[in-house]
Parts: sequence; structure tokens; C-alpha cells
Amino acid sequence: MNMRTNTCPCCGGSLLRHVRHSELYWFCQSCRQEVPLLTVIRVARSHLETTNIGTPQTTLQ
Repeated sequence: MNMRTNTCPCCGGSLLRHVRHSELYWFCQSCRQEVPLLTVIRVARSHLETTNIGTPQTTLQ
């Protein structure tokens, strides 16, 4: 069983998972609003380094 807590990005309240018309969504008990599914995209560090090649870098002396 997954014990990870799901919290509202607006108020920090508890989210309840709901299904309606075969669609999954979250509902905040505090805000009493539907919260869209939020996903986290993890980008490899090597990818970030290659995309920032043209960015000027400053160094402290």
C-alpha cells in the first residue's frame, strides 16, 4: 500500500482521488476544488548541461 500523502498545491490540504466519466482527478477537501493531475518531469543533468551551452557563465574570483 502506498502511504505517500497527496497535498493541494494551493493550500496544502489533503487531496482525494476521484474518477468521473473514466477520467481521474483530485479533489481538495479544504479548497473544495478539483485539482488537475500534476506530473513531475525529471530531466537528466547531462541534458541540462547540453542545453545550457550557449548561456554565459559568470565566475567569482
